[in-house]
Parts: sequence; structure tokens; C-alpha cells
Amino acid sequence: MSGFAARIRRATMVEHREAENRTFISRLLAGTVPLEGFAQLTAQYLAVYRELEAAAAEMRTNPVAGGFADPALFRVPALEADLAHLYGPGWESTITTLASTERYIERLREYCRTSPGHFVAHHYVRYLGDLSGGQLIGRSLAGTYGLDRAGTAFYRFEKIPDTRAYKTAYRERLDALDLPEEELVEVVAEAQLAFTFNGAIFQELGAAYPDDLAPAA
Repeated sequence: MSGFAARIRRATMVEHREAENRTFISRLLAGTVPLEGFAQLTAQYLAVYRELEAAAAEMRTNPVAGGFADPALFRVPALEADLAHLYGPGWESTITTLASTERYIERLREYCRTSPGHFVAHHYVRYLGDLSGGQLIGRSLAGTYGLDRAGTAFYRFEKIPDTRAYKTAYRERLDALDLPEEELVEVVAEAQLAFTFNGAIFQELGAAYPDDLAPAA
């Protein structure tokens, strides 16, 4: 695989692996984190996707980034449904946003509504990951926490019947990015930063739900 899609994948491989290998994620998949920890992660994702999808609305007509701002990808309604299931009525007044999440969404708010390159970088890190490993993670968490389909709607893309074909088309859009080399370098750097922001959320959640905290029965 060649082109910019391969380039950004190679350049973010270390950051991607570090984010995935955070102890919190490993323990979550093993079922040794209380259900509340999973609910907290879902709440952090809602804050991130609300900001990212607000940026997508701004980028819809942008000649560079518009092709990425596809409403079929939007996760906010699914996340809201998941949180309603996990927390029950009044969930919006129950959830909190972590300091690491606040730093992440501040970065999105500062750059992604006006800079197509920054928007594409963050969009790539979140959505292509959701369409890839996120599918396996969702199925695993549903079984581990006895959620079936309720509570894990975030991980399912009902409007994208063929995720493999969609990912192929997505990578073709990356290869076709009409940006000068210096801006492509910035896209790569911003994608690396995006993985760091995600890793920071996992780290903060890991501290909030340490190894010696018993999982929910």
C-alpha cells in the first residue's frame, strides 16, 4: 500500500499501539473494570464526538475536507442512546468530562472547524479506528458486560453496510488529499497528537479505576 493513507498509517503506528495498549483498555476488554468505567469511557467519547461532528458540519462544503464529513459516520445519536441505557433517565446530568477529555476537545474546537488538515487528521484517527478495531472491541465489550446490543450502539455503523468497502474509499480520499507537502506533514503530526489525546483519556480512566477496584458483579 502506497500513498498518503499508507504514510499516515506508518507514521502513527507507535502512537496507535501505545494508545491501544493502555492498561485500562486491556482490563476493560478482560472485564476487570466495573461497568461504571465503561460508562465513563462512553461519556468521554460523547464529548469528543459532539465537538468533532460540529466541526464536520462546518467542513461539509470545504473542497479538501468535505468528502470526509459524511453524516453516515456520525456517532453522537448512538452514544446518547448508549448513555441513556447505561445511566438511565437524567443521564446528561450524571456524566462528567475528564480533564484529559477537556484538553482533547479544546484542541478540536481550536483547529478543526477552520483547518481542513487538522480536521482530517482527527477524523482519520477516530472514525477509521472505529470502523476497524472498534468493531471487534464493541462485540467483545457487549459480551463481557452482558450488554447485548443495548449500550454498544456506538460501535455499530448501521448506515454503512459494507465497512471494508467504505474503508477502502476512505483511504482513497486520503491519497487524493489536495494539500501541499508542508500541510501533509502537519496532518501527520496532528494525527500523532490525536492518538496521544486518546491515550491520555485511557490513562486518566485507568487511574480512576485501578487494578484493585473490583469489577461490578
